[in-house]
Amino acid sequence: MFWRGGRVRAIRSGSFDAALALALTEPVINALAGARLQESARSAALSQEFSLAGEEQQPEGLLWHGVNLSPLSATDRALDDFGRHMAARARRASSVVGDRAAVQRLWEPLAPTWGADVREYRWSQPLLLAGDPVDAPQLAPVGLRPAVPGEEQIVFPAAVAMFREEVGVDPLAGDGGRSYRARIGELIRNRRTYVVIEDGEVLFKADVGSLFGPTAQIHGVWVRRDQRGRGLGRAGMAELVRQVRRDHAPQVSLYVNDFNEPARRAYAASGFHQVGELTTILF
Repeated sequence: MFWRGGRVRAIRSGSFDAALALALTEPVINALAGARLQESARSAALSQEFSLAGEEQQPEGLLWHGVNLSPLSATDRALDDFGRHMAARARRASSVVGDRAAVQRLWEPLAPTWGADVREYRWSQPLLLAGDPVDAPQLAPVGLRPAVPGEEQIVFPAAVAMFREEVGVDPLAGDGGRSYRARIGELIRNRRTYVVIEDGEVLFKADVGSLFGPTAQIHGVWVRRDQRGRGLGRAGMAELVRQVRRDHAPQVSLYVNDFNEPARRAYAASGFHQVGELTTILF
């Protein structure tokens, strides 16, 4: 994506290292978009989905404009540049997500043209990080483990229920769920879906949705309705942190809607504390 004569330009292979280094200055905040940046390093998606503001070897900020629109470690000037340029283009993203202050600034020039399509504003989403392992709560084990290939049909209904509750749309719409089913299969193959299963049904589920530098970001946390309020969420999350640190990355993070008080209590009880604030604007 190029804008001739402007400060915003596509990230190309020659500027990838500088872009990655900038994103890694804030790996917890940039986990979602940063993971996609790394995945795109050797493909055409890099220049199609990512842009930078400023000089190629000293960028002032990055922008992911793929399935999500997400600023990464951008100065105010870069955010203004990104906002003006994206406002002149048709929206492709299903959401705008990132650090709250950055998203608010980016959104100002976008609101007049994109605002009519907004389905929901989630301005305050506390960004949480698991505490020191020495201080981790010692809760009774609940049998959490990575899901394994062959369990896709067991995990899939729980994943669909989670998505409908959390995002507010049906992941089976459009293509009948083929792309979502493929994503579930990919996570399971990579040992990034963790489950508690009893009698062939999932009681608790969580995914390592993004891996970026030292950070694993947890997505898709779900407890079956008849198990809620019984401590399974707290115990499952505490056990999840230990296993994700063992399997994937030393820092374990997630973000949660500010209005989801039960989840916030469960995360606090399992050793998470707030380190930032994100915003998501859903279309």
